[in-house]
Amino acid sequence: MNSQGILIVGGYGVVGRRIATELAADYPGRVVIGGRNPARADEIATTIGHGVRGRRIDIADPSSIAAALEGAVVVISCIDQPGRALLWAVIERGLNYTDITPHLTELGRGEAYDKIDAAARASGASLVLGTGIVPGISNVMVCALADALGGADEIETALVLAASDVKGPASLDYFLQELSMSFVIRVDGEDRRMRAFSAPRLIEFPPPAGAQLAYLFPFSDQVLYPRTMGARTALTRLAIEPAWLARGLAVMVRNGASRLMAIEGVRHAVARRLQDRPSSTDPRFALRVDVRCGGRSRRATLLGQAQADAAAAGAAGVARLLIEGDVAEPGAWMPEQIVDPGPFLSRLATQGLKVEFPDSASLG
Repeated sequence: MNSQGILIVGGYGVVGRRIATELAADYPGRVVIGGRNPARADEIATTIGHGVRGRRIDIADPSSIAAALEGAVVVISCIDQPGRALLWAVIERGLNYTDITPHLTELGRGEAYDKIDAAARASGASLVLGTGIVPGISNVMVCALADALGGADEIETALVLAASDVKGPASLDYFLQELSMSFVIRVDGEDRRMRAFSAPRLIEFPPPAGAQLAYLFPFSDQVLYPRTMGARTALTRLAIEPAWLARGLAVMVRNGASRLMAIEGVRHAVARRLQDRPSSTDPRFALRVDVRCGGRSRRATLLGQAQADAAAAGAAGVARLLIEGDVAEPGAWMPEQIVDPGPFLSRLATQGLKVEFPDSASLG
């Protein structure tokens, strides 16, 4: 790897491969696909071209992490990180880093996040956490709306997904596991403990999704809004197509059966049944963000065909800022703190994602 390497960990996965493909042409000879299977990484690298290379990395092996980081200046993580060994290795070396992993919830609103931020500032590392769809693109949309309103007292995010678009092993396992856990939301300045797929609310998404019942879900974009945006209320919701599946999951939560999803064998059996079941719904997603401040409110929407494409576009957009040195100050950041919404969202639009601000004539 040369001294300006862009290492994509999990680079031969669905999202990682899309990120590598987008960045490779603009940064020839610099993109490196990392994964536990070096032969597969090399194969994907050859397919993409533009001097992309493969490299072995096993995040359970500290020596493998250290070897893979040699020559890297930017690291993009597309995998889960139990223990966050990769993140801490990046911080120790003062590198630039972003990820699409949804598990920001364990950072909470206090000590864990502060520890990461302080360590990054001390080492000179610049970290942008959570840069897929939710968190990620949703945060940038929140920033655009808050800029227009002069602040953000209340932030609500809602995502609708086709069941056929959450059937990848990693995303489906995450999805089912979250059903077994409680999580904290912020309402009127107070924390409340809730469960996923509770408190349904009818949300009007952009067509063709239309009106859908959306349920509370622990997407991580809401975790740090009280800190980064000063929000007193921050909620995230999820709707699933077909609607009968969402209703079934809500029943499981109400009667306590969702706790069975904490058992790995049960969770995997349910995942296999869902993966094997044919779906009549074409993969698509819709995102809606609402921000209220001082009695005024605005909304923004995003519409696309596949969540993996959108997650890759969001992560690649943030990665470009890190590659170009546009995140000048070290520390741990969320997208709403460092991304200029106008250019970022305009770039998404050129990639086939429909971004709309119905309450405004422009992106602001």
